[in-house]
Amino acid sequence: MARIDHLTLHADATGSLELVCERAASKALEPSIRLFAGKDEFGLLIDDLNPNEQVTLFFETTTEIDPASSE
Repeated sequence: MARIDHLTLHADATGSLELVCERAASKALEPSIRLFAGKDEFGLLIDDLNPNEQVTLFFETTTEIDPASSE
């Protein structure tokens, strides 16, 4: 069963939030990326990864991460 984790981030002073993913399969074809946006939520869907491929998510933050936000 898949587990959904969450982490609370804050936009920077310009109202931006940058998320960067690095994939384990560096020689694989480029993935397809779809986005969705609504009033209260937005996100990305990344297709064409290898089954069970590991992806690392990087983000920049200038504030301390609240440990309670990642539980």
